[in-house]
Amino acid sequence: MKNNRATTTIVSLALALTLGAASETRAQKELPEASLMTAVSNFAFAAIWVAEQLKYFEAEGARVKVTPGSSGSVCLNAVVGRSTNFCASTSEGLVLARIEGAPAIAIQAHNRAMTLSVVLRKAVVDKLGLTRDSPIEARMKALTRLGTLGATGPGAASEQILRFLVAKAGGDPTKLKFVYIGAPELPASLMNNVIDAYALSPPSAEITEPSGKGYVLIPLGKGEVPELTDYPYEVLMARPDYVEANPKIATAVARAISRGGALFRTNSEAAKAALRAHRLFTKLDSAVFELSYAMVANAMPAWGDMNSKGWQKVINFAAGSGIIKDPAKTPSVEEGVLWTNKYVGKP
Repeated sequence: MKNNRATTTIVSLALALTLGAASETRAQKELPEASLMTAVSNFAFAAIWVAEQLKYFEAEGARVKVTPGSSGSVCLNAVVGRSTNFCASTSEGLVLARIEGAPAIAIQAHNRAMTLSVVLRKAVVDKLGLTRDSPIEARMKALTRLGTLGATGPGAASEQILRFLVAKAGGDPTKLKFVYIGAPELPASLMNNVIDAYALSPPSAEITEPSGKGYVLIPLGKGEVPELTDYPYEVLMARPDYVEANPKIATAVARAISRGGALFRTNSEAAKAALRAHRLFTKLDSAVFELSYAMVANAMPAWGDMNSKGWQKVINFAAGSGIIKDPAKTPSVEEGVLWTNKYVGKP
């Protein structure tokens, strides 16, 4: 009798576990699906990589396919053209898109500071006697003394930020000489003395340091430039008609990424480990990973909500760097125009 009861109990337990596993699998399969493209595959999107690695999207109620793109414009065009549901890219890119009439709105912010790192040739930095600990004013002034600069393309953020910093340092940005060679070619061009400096998010600048040829002099992700801090830099964008028709998916994606970013503040070691384990960075040199992580960790927000004050900084940068050419077309910074917190909510 006892053996029969034991056997019955074991069979019942096995059946319950099997049914539970099947139920969980079925629930996973029933999750609504969405596609998300990032502008590129760097550390600026760390919150997304952490959310993907730790399965926060599924936990929030959506299955999301994340694909790194080749540029912000490609990413945004994919959203506007409905070939992807969400685009993660720069806020000033959204400003330009709205000026041009593109239907897109930001529903979440995954940086609280611009994450671009300005890297100079190490020989130039040594000659000027500067380090990352030098006053920020002196480091920005150094940009006015350089020769040829590199950028990914005409009008790209990698060009506009250097013009902005030179102007802030009292220089003449119209006198800067640029060559446009695309992100993959910039590190080699600097290490071979073709250009004196460029600006990209980690690890695209940091990879030049181990060779002794480059040195990240101005890591903007650390928040040393007030105009480029406490504002939404990388944002999650979508078509307004898509999020209005799919509010549960929009909320799930916005909140999952916000959780990924918040982890950098609540449990930095867990965030760091998740980022290191992500498929994009498992083969990255340890020294480069550590340096890159240090450059962006402080740029992660406590949550992904936004405000008018932060978006005014976006507008100010867009105007100051020449992205907004006609002041009359400047978009409003009030909620509902460029951005909304309707889907991201609070922690």
